[in-house]
Amino acid sequence: MVLTTLSEWNSWWKTGIVDKELLGKFREINSQLKNYLNFREIKILIGVRRSGKSTLFYQFINYLLNKKVNPKQILLINFEDDVLSKRKLREIFDVYQSNINPDTKPYIFLDEVHRCPEWALFLRKLYDLKQVKHIFITDSSSKFIKSEYAKSITGRNITLTVYPISFREYISWKDIKFDLKFSDRKEINKIRKELSNYIRWGAFPEIFFKEILINKKTLLNEYLEDIVHKDIVERYNVNYSKIKQLVDFLVSNSTNIFSLRKYSRQYKLSLETINTYLGYLEEVFLFFFVPKFDYSVRKQQLSQKKIYICDTGLLNNVGFQFSENLGKCYENIVFLELKRRGKEIYYWKDKNEVDFLIKKGLKPRELIQVCLDITDKETKEREINGLLEAMKKFKLRKGLIITDDYEAEEKYKNKKIKFIPLWKWLLTSI
Repeated sequence: MVLTTLSEWNSWWKTGIVDKELLGKFREINSQLKNYLNFREIKILIGVRRSGKSTLFYQFINYLLNKKVNPKQILLINFEDDVLSKRKLREIFDVYQSNINPDTKPYIFLDEVHRCPEWALFLRKLYDLKQVKHIFITDSSSKFIKSEYAKSITGRNITLTVYPISFREYISWKDIKFDLKFSDRKEINKIRKELSNYIRWGAFPEIFFKEILINKKTLLNEYLEDIVHKDIVERYNVNYSKIKQLVDFLVSNSTNIFSLRKYSRQYKLSLETINTYLGYLEEVFLFFFVPKFDYSVRKQQLSQKKIYICDTGLLNNVGFQFSENLGKCYENIVFLELKRRGKEIYYWKDKNEVDFLIKKGLKPRELIQVCLDITDKETKEREINGLLEAMKKFKLRKGLIITDDYEAEEKYKNKKIKFIPLWKWLLTSI
């Protein structure tokens, strides 16, 4: 049974190739994975369910096959398969080694590894005894990194977070070619139209390929239900109705500050339970909670957090109407792109507020506001005043305001504020 199931998942053992339907489209993160072949450490891909981790596996396996690696030297184990999830990794590996590849060190790919019993210690043994060429792992939760194998393979791994596709990838998948310096208005408007679709339906790879809108809606609803059920309710044995109620509230309040005490009073849930649930939601990458910046770590930890969701498609489909809350969508998109770029993100508030404060090392280095309509005088003044106050406090000379379609650079005494359209900022090289 195990060998038959493995053969189904590893079709290249017979064909020598990966089925084209499994390969999807090229991801920017693929280049990083190829570079990781220079390191022996275990390669771990984490990220929200359906963000494309499994497809990256297939793309990388295809890369290895093109490099003339023996197909039987590549072992993929998908633990979402009921047959495999009931077996220990040691048992599966013995079946593979004794029947398929007894002689050479394999490349091992373990998908959704948390579903496998007692995997960590055996994986450490394979690694320490150098019985495998390379090991790749995926999981839709960050928790297993902190606890399940913390004592087993800590210091033996490289971790990479996989997010839904960036706008750069989205434009590339659409086969739209452009030049940021020389694009005319017609090309810009085409890009802006695609940005609207990208924000409206989100960035999950499979959503991109759905042409019919009702199919997109159905799939987004299924994604959210799967995350809540499979990644939280089943894994942590929590009350479905209570966690779903919190999820719906957070979706509808994305980009807002979340008050635990207010929610506790309104929904009769203890502060401890809410904090536990929030931890689960962050561990499975469904939501991110951004603290207020303070030089005191304790004050940061105790501060009220701003809510961001992993994908604007979920936000628009489950939360609020897209057209009525475009400003919130813009802010959420900027947050997600900052995460992709590996930024350490906070918000800042004193007399005024700054949407994003980016810290590098010990100090704040970047200040970013997101403002859909900068033509309104009162709105523009509010955004600028927030930046100027923060720039003065943190001794920074530059600030950034991301807009819908306004581009300029304005001076305020010895300080500069740059205005840039969202589409252009998203497509600018890191």
